[in-house]
Amino acid sequence: MPRTAVTPHDPRSIVIVMQTVEVGGMEAYCIDLACEYARRGIRVTAVIPELAVFEVVRRKLEAGGVRVVRRDTNERHGRLRQLLAWFPLGMRLRRLRPDVVHVNVAGGTGGIGVVAAARAFTGATVALTEHNVPPEGLSTRQRLTHVIIDRTAHVTLAVSRYNATLRRRRSSVRERTFASVLNGVPLPSDPPQTRAEARAHVRAELAIPEGEPVIGCVVRLVDGKGLPDLMRAFARLRETHACRLLLVGDGPLAAELEQLAAQLGVSNAVHFAGRQDDPFPYMAAMDIFALAVPAGSMSIALLEAMARGVAPVITFCGPEEAVIDGETGLAAPPSDPEGLARVLDRLLADTDLRRRLGDAAAEHVRRHFSMTRVANDVLEAYASARAGHVTGRLRADAPPNPRPGGD
Repeated sequence: MPRTAVTPHDPRSIVIVMQTVEVGGMEAYCIDLACEYARRGIRVTAVIPELAVFEVVRRKLEAGGVRVVRRDTNERHGRLRQLLAWFPLGMRLRRLRPDVVHVNVAGGTGGIGVVAAARAFTGATVALTEHNVPPEGLSTRQRLTHVIIDRTAHVTLAVSRYNATLRRRRSSVRERTFASVLNGVPLPSDPPQTRAEARAHVRAELAIPEGEPVIGCVVRLVDGKGLPDLMRAFARLRETHACRLLLVGDGPLAAELEQLAAQLGVSNAVHFAGRQDDPFPYMAAMDIFALAVPAGSMSIALLEAMARGVAPVITFCGPEEAVIDGETGLAAPPSDPEGLARVLDRLLADTDLRRRLGDAAAEHVRRHFSMTRVANDVLEAYASARAGHVTGRLRADAPPNPRPGGD
């Protein structure tokens, strides 16, 4: 059985730092991990930005027993102000007396200042998780930043083998302290009746007949998510199927997507629900979860939908992704609206296939992609990295394992 309680070898105090300006999958991961540690009896402090949008993050953390400190650690106010804030940040970390400081960044070359402050002002084990991958064409300065981060932090973590591979290909890594801990989510505890009621409520609110299947996605409406491809694929499906598209999230691409839906003649069948603090009722209203990201990995929203039995379709299947083509979901070619439409058509036309894949997806996440497993793996990474290396099974250059932590 997976370990779910604190042991004498676990840290007593952990500080989780979110260096970010948006609320999305990375922030959900940090909330879930912090609350899981707190549930085990570890003293957890989360350092989150001062932005108003992070109020919902604060509420969720405090509801889970996590202490919250509001402090900007990014450079949104400029590099000079970020530099001037470095010493006060270090002193605040010292007063917290953590055993571990775990820095979380969206990607790129962020986090170096917090990592340096944690090493300079505390005796803590310092970990840094990169939730995305660095872009192509990094400058010499950016590559040097990665070198410094990897040698200053005790352990650098990627959230998938795919992300780790791209980090290695586009920059550099320190292999013995570079770990891959696959994402996970808390397992849903709401009974089927609650989900059925949520499904009925959302569909009634959006005027969606129960007989019409819903293709949905919970995603930030930004470039790089394949959303125009999904919209075009949906327009093709509407030629032969009575179905709906439900997009939950907001972002700068919203107006462009609404215009595209109008151009394609599907505006009356596309629902823009906006950002939702609680997206789960909207997931309950979905029959298919479609993520058209051309080059992504380990989506938190995807795992949450799979955990709730929603049949998934993704365009970035790989050796460690939660979607195993034909077993726990279906794979479609990336950046190919026609190919995506063909795969979605299979699910729209076959209710039994949707149900079978949805059931298999939920069981797969329960066994291999729970937040309990993630917390255990990250604690193991903390402990082993302090000795100058990460344990063999967590090393990012270890053989791929599509069923991590399996029983």
